[in-house]
Amino acid sequence: MKIYDVSVPLYPGMPVYPGDPEFEREEIPAGDAKISRLGLSTHTGTHIDAPSHYLDGASGIDEIPLERLIGRVEVSEFPEFSGTVPAVFFKSAKAFPLELAKRLCDAKIRVVGCDSDSVGDTAVHTLLLKHNIVIIENLALDSVPCGEYSMIALPLNIRFADAAPARVVLLDSLIE
Repeated sequence: MKIYDVSVPLYPGMPVYPGDPEFEREEIPAGDAKISRLGLSTHTGTHIDAPSHYLDGASGIDEIPLERLIGRVEVSEFPEFSGTVPAVFFKSAKAFPLELAKRLCDAKIRVVGCDSDSVGDTAVHTLLLKHNIVIIENLALDSVPCGEYSMIALPLNIRFADAAPARVVLLDSLIE
């Protein structure tokens, strides 16, 4: 079984969304052990957006059912997708036009991911999140051939957060 880690590494100086805080890691004294203090946005690196990112009163990242984040995914060149599996990750993604977001909703997609820093503007985010579509941004898909995989995408369990960094892996053997 081949495993693809499609999460971008976190490191000081890494690219961040314009206006977001820079990633920081500081080693702090702890006797014989090493520990670090982190500084980052909930949208740093590969991350999962919660509905509360754009929808007032909506659920936080800790309320997304984990069953949605483990399953089959299609990796496809932007903006094409078959709609035969409940999740799609787009390679070479650009900002999604609203029409693509509508097609994803009509196809009953449950998870959408992209290798860019955002799926698009407020209208695109809002439409996807209102349709309960989980959004995963900043995926590292360069080394992944287009095709169908098993996905495991687990965000940090931060209570009430609007998003969280995630470790996302793809397996070349399918799980249901």
